[in-house]
Amino acid sequence: MSDLIRSLRLFVRLTEEGSFSALGRSQNLSHTTIARAISDLELHFGVRLFQRTTRRQVLTTDGERLLEHAVAILDQVGLAESDLAGAVAARGLVRIGVTTALGLHYAERLGRLSEQHPELLVEWLMADWHDATDHGGLDLWLWVGEDGAEGTLLGHLPRILAASPGYLRRHGVPVSVSDLAGHQCLAYGYAARPSPWLLEGKEFSVTGFLRANSSEAILRAARGGGGIGLLPRIQVEEDLARGLLTHVLPQVAIPPVAVLIAHGFRGMRMPMRTRVALDFLVEHFPHPPG
Repeated sequence: MSDLIRSLRLFVRLTEEGSFSALGRSQNLSHTTIARAISDLELHFGVRLFQRTTRRQVLTTDGERLLEHAVAILDQVGLAESDLAGAVAARGLVRIGVTTALGLHYAERLGRLSEQHPELLVEWLMADWHDATDHGGLDLWLWVGEDGAEGTLLGHLPRILAASPGYLRRHGVPVSVSDLAGHQCLAYGYAARPSPWLLEGKEFSVTGFLRANSSEAILRAARGGGGIGLLPRIQVEEDLARGLLTHVLPQVAIPPVAVLIAHGFRGMRMPMRTRVALDFLVEHFPHPPG
């Protein structure tokens, strides 16, 4: 197919230049190369394309018909090349699904990706995906899961318990895990029943007036004095520094959550635009100091 496209391009250029010699000069091609391309086309389509004179190449009726088709074909090839250029270069659209906490973390750093790859377009879709099946045609997506699950482990996010100073003044500061039973615990999850909190190696069923499928909703409820939330540390660091939230039970061991990354190119070559986006997510994944 590549030889046919090349011959069609030479055929169109020959009609524009008017002669073998003029085309040879503009394209730095020999007369033999051009003649072979035209002969190949005539053999392929079974028609004669030119009435050859001593000065010019005059199109036959069949040649005129092929010229119309050739121009249309080459236009479509050009569109396809532009559309798929991102497969071999970091240009074009890449659609990325990210969890809320990580999405906000990465969003502050997206300018670096733009500076390195100015022809890249990013569609940034933020939601707290529960599993890797909810990707909706994305090129890349992050999700919270278990080590060894479908997808590649990107890293782990530490979590902490946090509440507003106002809430703790009104309801008291818990000094042990058992004290949480008397508090509004803001549950985060998707299932019909909230997932238990894993604290100090044990599961604890928590109760509270709010359950949400968005970590950002839990964060804002905790900030507003609604109770105690169990949240990724990167999501609460700024509020802790500003005194809007207080770290609750800092001595309690809480396992981090595994974050996995998956892509929609299984069994296929990953386009360069997606590869550079993947490298960006890996490079800027938040890691604890040291």
